[in-house]
Amino acid sequence: MGVKAINEALASCEVIVIDEIGKMELCSPEFEKAVREAVNSEKRVLATIPVFPLPFLEGIKSRPDVAIFQLFYNNREEVYQKIKREFH
Repeated sequence: MGVKAINEALASCEVIVIDEIGKMELCSPEFEKAVREAVNSEKRVLATIPVFPLPFLEGIKSRPDVAIFQLFYNNREEVYQKIKREFH
């Protein structure tokens, strides 16, 4: 389901939203491939990822074109405003 949604978004959307790229999702090589295609595309990608290190995600986090926002209960509005500015 996630792979299909990402592929459809790659074909028809300006922004791709992925909730979430986690340990279980990365057990699927097809999902990992779809995520890689999304982040390597010209599309804007907004995704939730876990804080704990996973090799595939560390590669995404270290990209120069990636902005990381840590979301906590008490900073939700601030992070929302930052993301809104990034995607405006």
